Amino acid sequence: MANSSVQLIDLPDELLLIIFKKLNNVELLYSLMCINKQLDRILYDSIVTRRLTLIRSSSNRHFFSLRDEMLDRFCLEILPKIHRKIEWLTVESLSMERIFLVDDYSNLCQLDLVSIQWKELERLFDEENFARCHYYSYPYTMKNYDKISNNFPGGLFKCVRQISLFDEHPFQHDFFIKISQAFPFLQKLTLENSQPQN
Repeated sequence: MANSSVQLIDLPDELLLIIFKKLNNVELLYSLMCINKQLDRILYDSIVTRRLTLIRSSSNRHFFSLRDEMLDRFCLEILPKIHRKIEWLTVESLSMERIFLVDDYSNLCQLDLVSIQWKELERLFDEENFARCHYYSYPYTMKNYDKISNNFPGGLFKCVRQISLFDEHPFQHDFFIKISQAFPFLQKLTLENSQPQN
């Protein structure tokens, strides 16, 4: 059999997208963005750009900013191209201002701020939006978790016995499955429904 090699860019877009879904999207964007038009087209897909976690974490759950050269590339080259596609963004306090100055994130539905001080939260949000923030350390040891919205990221909250839900959009069946998995010892659920369900 003749010696042959297949390069990444020789694969069909559909296969590349399946492969990319299994990889870290931040590393993908950093490593492959701006190499060629085919890869850029695939990397612009919402599967890759919908949720970005622009932090690093250690094995003992300490969080850090991205490396300087990586953050530079994201702020100067990558985020300006994909900012409108981002729906969920996780950043830490030292790099968040720089990331937010790139552009507006018009489709952002959820923002996770990691390693941020209480005073910084008060400075960032007006009173109405501040009341809708969930501020907690992990592991979460409180017994109540209030004002959970449709954008709840999930997790495991073994101590929580009572929750309240607030709908920004009508709740879907999958959301309640996520709630039941996140709160295995739930005893009381309160639902604040601002819009009638169909």
